[in-house]
Amino acid sequence: MKNINENGNYYHFQKEKMNQLLVLDVQEKERSRIARELHDSSLQNLTHLIHVLELSSMYMDEDPIRAKLELEFCTQNLRQIINDIRDTIFDLRPMTFDDLGFKQCIKNEIDNLKLHCKECEITYEIDDIIYPEHDEVKEIYSVYLVTLYRVIQEAIMNSIKHSSASTINLFVKEEKNEIIAEVKDNGKGFNKDEILKKSEKHFGLSIMKERVSLLDGEINLTTDSNGTLIEVKVPKPWINFGG
Repeated sequence: MKNINENGNYYHFQKEKMNQLLVLDVQEKERSRIARELHDSSLQNLTHLIHVLELSSMYMDEDPIRAKLELEFCTQNLRQIINDIRDTIFDLRPMTFDDLGFKQCIKNEIDNLKLHCKECEITYEIDDIIYPEHDEVKEIYSVYLVTLYRVIQEAIMNSIKHSSASTINLFVKEEKNEIIAEVKDNGKGFNKDEILKKSEKHFGLSIMKERVSLLDGEINLTTDSNGTLIEVKVPKPWINFGG
């Protein structure tokens, strides 16, 4: 890695080559996930709407009222598909991240999830992350915080999708040299050893582990019949710059 300031301080991850491969692996899995979501939702819904439109054209002369109802159905579904695609685009990179910052983007994400997941109560306590003043590391901590944001996002989504929890609690704490994030739910839990052995088949957990590894951090998972706790600890990337 090249020197990024005059004092000889270096920013690097352990096992650089392995981490470069992990970056590529995460990217490929993200592409696969996005392709799968688009195929299973938007593409299939659009295909269905084509059939509905064809049916509407057949009813246009014989039964105009039914044709109108079918067209209204298409309009409503097209709006939903547009919203789904917008969500996918936003998920690639929160367009407000650089403007609003880490804390507000997480709040916005959770508030949005609350609208779509009314059966589960999601609470959060998030420290204000103190950004470094060094110009040299602005791009580094931006990537760092986006990566941490993705880990938290994936952990919450896993709880919503798989735990059958009624409550999910997020805590993000800033310590002197590290940031700690915890996602805890009161769901049904799962067999930890079995999941970890097959983590390559569970893209959510696998991607979280690889992202945390890229941040030179650690991720711990505790689960039983009373719920699941995911704890992530990552060192601040700017601690060597006096931040």
